[in-house]
Amino acid sequence: MQTANAIDEPVYTAEELARSRKLHPATIRKLFLDEPGVIRLGHGGRRGKRQYFTLRIPDSVAVRVFSRLTVGGRAA
Repeated sequence: MQTANAIDEPVYTAEELARSRKLHPATIRKLFLDEPGVIRLGHGGRRGKRQYFTLRIPDSVAVRVFSRLTVGGRAA
């Protein structure tokens, strides 16, 4: 499901989605970390250092993932 203009699509942080879905932000990060379409800003860890990055989750990706996780939901 693509929007006509992706630049106008709402984008959420993990914390915003967690609050709206009553989940923990770490759960949202795990769900969306490798999901196609998620904007990942930051850098990977270097030589045993921690990775620092920020996730921005477009509305269409959130809808796709949550509908896939819903019982009776259809796979995208």
